[in-house]
Amino acid sequence: MPERLQAGHVFAERYTIQRELGRGGTAIVYLAEDAKHRRPVALKVLRPELAEVLGRDRFEREIEIAARLAHPNILPLFDSGEADGLFFYVMPYVGGESLRDRLQREVQLPVDEAVGIALAIADALAHAHAAGVVHRDIKPENVLFQSGHAVVADFGIARAISAAAGDRLTHTGLVVGTPAYMSPEQASGALVDGRTDVYSLATVLYEMLSGRPPYDGATAQVMLARRLTEPVAPLRAQRDTVPEHIEAAVTCALARLPADRFRTVEAFAAALRSGSSAGAVRAPASTGPAGSRPLDRRRRATLAMGGGAVLLVASALALGRWGGGGPGLSSSRLVVFPFAMSGSGALGYLGEGMVDLLSRNLDGVGSLHSVDPGTIITTLGRGRAGAILEVAAAREVAGRVGAGVFVLGTAHTLGSTLRLNASLYRVGGTATDPIDQMFVEGDTTDVPRLVDELAAKLLIRLGSGLARSASARPTPVNTRSLEALRLYLSGEQTLRLGDRAAAIGLFQDAIASDSGFALAHFRLAVAAGWSDRHDLSSAATTTALAYASRLSERDRRMLEAYARHRRGEVEAAERGYRAILEDYPGDLEAEFLLADLMFHYNPLRGRPVGEAREPFDQVLAFDPGFL
Repeated sequence: MPERLQAGHVFAERYTIQRELGRGGTAIVYLAEDAKHRRPVALKVLRPELAEVLGRDRFEREIEIAARLAHPNILPLFDSGEADGLFFYVMPYVGGESLRDRLQREVQLPVDEAVGIALAIADALAHAHAAGVVHRDIKPENVLFQSGHAVVADFGIARAISAAAGDRLTHTGLVVGTPAYMSPEQASGALVDGRTDVYSLATVLYEMLSGRPPYDGATAQVMLARRLTEPVAPLRAQRDTVPEHIEAAVTCALARLPADRFRTVEAFAAALRSGSSAGAVRAPASTGPAGSRPLDRRRRATLAMGGGAVLLVASALALGRWGGGGPGLSSSRLVVFPFAMSGSGALGYLGEGMVDLLSRNLDGVGSLHSVDPGTIITTLGRGRAGAILEVAAAREVAGRVGAGVFVLGTAHTLGSTLRLNASLYRVGGTATDPIDQMFVEGDTTDVPRLVDELAAKLLIRLGSGLARSASARPTPVNTRSLEALRLYLSGEQTLRLGDRAAAIGLFQDAIASDSGFALAHFRLAVAAGWSDRHDLSSAATTTALAYASRLSERDRRMLEAYARHRRGEVEAAERGYRAILEDYPGDLEAEFLLADLMFHYNPLRGRPVGEAREPFDQVLAFDPGFL
């Protein structure tokens, strides 16, 4: 016990520590008495070496999100905070055993009981994912039995620690998450979504049925290496009483790539119940954008901005102008796909980040228009960053969004050296050879310059016919701060996943690292507007306008239309959005903002509110979970 706790004065007014219950990788757990309510609680104190690198405000902001979760299978969060330099959080004390205790005693559980426990965990995860909270540390130690029912503890804690510590976490030598249950993308430091919990839950179920996790080893490195190189050992080869559909569901949920797993924990649960593989990712369907999620006619999407929330029931979605193969191909329309990552995980954010950086770099140079990063990530299907995309699949997706050329690339780190490779392809035809290939190489601390150099090389190869003047140049990455760039790209990825509160924090942190970072100000304005934080959005919009000359053509035009929207200049804002959609057909953000403007302002200007339906349907047809 740390000396400060041993002295007994740190929590004396609130909690009386009775004894230590256990130690984990990030926290020490104590049995304590809540002085106010006279009840036993589990007081979890983060390790001092971890507390030293946490940002207090960010930690408390993230914990607040987790504290809102209320579900029968989720152990609630009573309290959290910081006292005398120690970060803590408080949960109910559950006197029963954990799933780890049960497995140590029995090794394997009856099949029906193991599946029942997994379904209870899945229900808890589904509730949390709907609120934008990914657990990130599902393991037997975090599954407790309360009056015979399974409840999941520590929701949101891993995310809060990761968000509050950022890159400083690596200096502590501590890992947020448990290697034996961690998904490959989480272990490599890439951005995670609900599918990382699907992987961890499948690992726990595998252990309940077989008596051991699917990948074990003496060290975390050994476990990760086996996870990346070896197939999952069949469950039925170890225990033939496991039904075939259970084995199939677990195997799918343990897929190495997130894109190959069940899209949601609900789909995994449905497969466990019925043997259905619905919801698992398979080859792209020919009737919709490759990699996009199936349309759910019962899904309700809450779309918020300006005057409040719009609840739209997507009851009869139509692909509209995206049907029948999308808009006509244009040789001046370009798609940048996520780069495949290899080497060190420290720059893992560049996989999806290169879509943001290169798209904005090249957009508006002469007649060249890049497909908006958010649109292409949604069209392709999230979770593909860091993976290798086949040329044929990329060509199909590019064709669906009307692009005549596309870029595939890799980013490889070796020590302090970063090498960016890009291959340029035409959409027409079936050739798998690129038009050209190019690379840049330099220090890992010089990412903005390397991206600018790669964009310049791509522009030269695309041809002078795209440029209206010989002096045309790519829009440079408008920050030279690697930390600001990392935070901004993480904010973009987080915003696409629907976690607006976390995205706002990341954009604010990026601005703190570089106050003149125009893109960060612009995207903060958008994220704050979608969160009904109007004062923050207006202030960020004003600052972004001051730096508008540093933005790409599309972003500058979007910012100007958005600023008019916020000021109530409805006709000018609508013209701005429609003009953007003429040059960037299918831009999801412009489509949504146009729909939102018509929904709120049409009744005030004597036009039918139903005009908003078509652009809303366009957005939802592409992404039923848009924000």
